Amino acid sequence: MSAPQAEPAGGRWGQVLALAGFLLLAPPMFLFGPLAALLIVSRPATVREWVWLAAAVAWSALWLQQAGGLGAQFARAAAVLVSGSFLALTLWRPSNRVSRALAATGGAAVGLAVWMVGLGLQWSSLRSAVEVELEALQRGMRGGLTGVAGASEMSAPMSAMADTVSMLYPGLLALAAIAGLRLAWAWYHRIADRPIGAPPAPFSAFSFSDQLVWGWVIGLAMALVPEPSWARVVGANLLLIWSALYATRGLAVFVTGARRTPKPVLTALALVTMVLLPFVISGLTMVGLADTWLDFRRRMTPATGGYDR
Repeated sequence: MSAPQAEPAGGRWGQVLALAGFLLLAPPMFLFGPLAALLIVSRPATVREWVWLAAAVAWSALWLQQAGGLGAQFARAAAVLVSGSFLALTLWRPSNRVSRALAATGGAAVGLAVWMVGLGLQWSSLRSAVEVELEALQRGMRGGLTGVAGASEMSAPMSAMADTVSMLYPGLLALAAIAGLRLAWAWYHRIADRPIGAPPAPFSAFSFSDQLVWGWVIGLAMALVPEPSWARVVGANLLLIWSALYATRGLAVFVTGARRTPKPVLTALALVTMVLLPFVISGLTMVGLADTWLDFRRRMTPATGGYDR
């Protein structure tokens, strides 16, 4: 098979920006682990493939060997399990669907649960460990801001953020896994000379099974129940994951509609987004949920074979 076909410049720059953003915000192993595994099973033959494979393996190895407490160990175990689950599913039946990343992440979650039970670890221990690691990071940041006006007032918000992050830690890792797998699949099809499976669909076609709306409903219901406390924690993490998925779906709807929108209007919307980001994200989530029943993109454009579900 020949090298990957050329693609629009906008798509290339979008993938580059997505890669840079992911490496700044998420553990690199969630992207480079699956990418390395996919390149290996494709039997690399070109210099491009070998360079990317070597870089992915080296970066993953360095990250896996870093020191850290229980929270860092949990993240490393999650990255390894996600990579293994995704590779197994791909070898069984290659797919470019979002559901494949969700299934691999769900399989890794089951593996992590077994890992914690096998080691006798409790959720409270994991949460405490994450809080300790975040507090150590915050102390280092405060030390670097010594003498800066307003530095002392940042302590309370940072402590509250550590408590929230520790509670939502599984959900945040799950989002990193889903995003990493989608990016790994996209870059794999850019790099590999003989990729397996179909290339990813354009972002404007991002979608998934309408039945997954029940995940959002269950998460919301569990997050609102007063007791037991573990149900609220599980519900909050499910709600975080599903809200992010539906916000992404809403953004894909917006991108489709933006093709007909004048550039001055898009510029104004971008400025508003920077000021009112939480409200914009909430609005995109509602649009994504509504798309389950209204299918906005089918109304905007002629049907061309369906979306990436």
